[in-house]
Amino acid sequence: MVAGDSVLFLSKDLAVDSERRELRAGGTIVPIEPQVFDVLLYLIQHRDRVVSRDDLIASVWKGRIVSESTLTSRINAVRRAIGDSGEKQEFIRTLARKGFRWIAPIDASNEVKMGVDGPALNVPRRPSIAVLPFTNMSGDSEQDSFADGVTEEIITGLSRVRWFFVIARGSSFAYRGRDISPDRVARELGVRYILMGSVRRADDRVRVTAQLIDGISRGNVWARSYDRALADIFSLQDEITQTIVGAIEPELGRAERERARIKQRDSIDAWSIYQRGMFHLFRYTQNDLARARELFESATIVDPDLAPAYSAIAEAYYYEVVYGFARSPDDNRKRAIDSAQKAVSLDRDDAGAHCTLGRIRYLRREYAAAISELELALDLNPSLALAHYGLGAAYVFSGRPYEALPSLEAAIRLSPQDPNMGSFLVRIAEAKYLIGDDESAVRFALKALAQPSFQWSRYAILIAALGQLGRRDEAQHYLVEVTRTRPDFSVEFLRTMHPFSQDMGIDRYYEGLRKAGVPESSSDQ
Repeated sequence: MVAGDSVLFLSKDLAVDSERRELRAGGTIVPIEPQVFDVLLYLIQHRDRVVSRDDLIASVWKGRIVSESTLTSRINAVRRAIGDSGEKQEFIRTLARKGFRWIAPIDASNEVKMGVDGPALNVPRRPSIAVLPFTNMSGDSEQDSFADGVTEEIITGLSRVRWFFVIARGSSFAYRGRDISPDRVARELGVRYILMGSVRRADDRVRVTAQLIDGISRGNVWARSYDRALADIFSLQDEITQTIVGAIEPELGRAERERARIKQRDSIDAWSIYQRGMFHLFRYTQNDLARARELFESATIVDPDLAPAYSAIAEAYYYEVVYGFARSPDDNRKRAIDSAQKAVSLDRDDAGAHCTLGRIRYLRREYAAAISELELALDLNPSLALAHYGLGAAYVFSGRPYEALPSLEAAIRLSPQDPNMGSFLVRIAEAKYLIGDDESAVRFALKALAQPSFQWSRYAILIAALGQLGRRDEAQHYLVEVTRTRPDFSVEFLRTMHPFSQDMGIDRYYEGLRKAGVPESSSDQ
């Protein structure tokens, strides 16, 4: 566990406080025996490896003789306390004849998120706001994506105001369905204002309610209810955004208010299809990415000028490459850049489109062009966490690790609960490795590995750093893990798949892999 970080969020609003020795679900203390709590805490602290029965006995029972049934009963008690079971194994996986491993994602870094009782993130001096997902009140789950779209457009509009600090979509949407007080959300995200609301869509009408809350004083800044024709939804989103800007920063000039204006769309149907695609895109599975592309392409048929849909098509191709789903990565990169360029040509003021194009550029090892696009994205939207991340990644891949770190840290501050946090952290691990700080590289790689979803790059940098440190046995453990999913994992695989510049001294990366025992090619395994 990271020193000074006593509260860890597990999942489903479940938290463990190591200092108070409490397990909490939704703010309520869950009764748990001291010995059972010790087993839980030990599994979490050593989640980077399989914990043997002997490890647990040595730590929890101080080496005393313990029967097999006693140990099994304590593991079962842990599972019951956290809502797991031997059948589901969503939190704790049992490995026959080896032991146990904590597999659920948790938030264990001070850089990423502070617990409810931990120190709050510093609130920026400039106006800061988080827009929580608007609740779908239609009674139809099919309208969830519509409510998400309303929320996302407001976030985008607010982000265009240069001196606003706006929490990214990924972190805001991490609070979906969680019953947490606005002041706690403000403390966890390090912002002053929280916008909450709801959307009810029925036939050709839509009702939107919105409430702006001061997270420090806990007072309401304003609350409004809007009842409009569905065709007016884009004007309504713009009106809400403009009202927020005026309420938070009344001295803003006309130019900044204009920057916050939402891009008007031509078709509510195309926009709705696009938002359904976004729901699938952010799930990052192979099937969801394929379905997302289908929906985005359908949206462009309805409205050929809907720039965000082309950008989203590019994103889907991008993530298929990153997650290793693409049958032909080169083909994906080509299709991605074509779609991204189309999006930019349709709307040159769309920061997200430039961000997407920039990230695809570095995937093609076009580093100078990538950095230029990402800098332009940040000029248009200084609060775009993904653009800060992309700029940091471009610096890492092009061999400028010292320049990368401020951008990557800015991305984490703007989106401390981002679903892409694993990528944010692994880029920091790579930057640390490239400057020769192998211990820090291991630390950040382990944090990245604790995040949801599988990415081979998290294993790669961890194995390389462990190899440089002479910790070959540990490296071999992770090599076995990664090859279960990527049997072709090898030095040759990394050289082909990772977008590092080939003339930046990257040989040290491959050297670390070889020291760790990674085969030169998949045929050598």
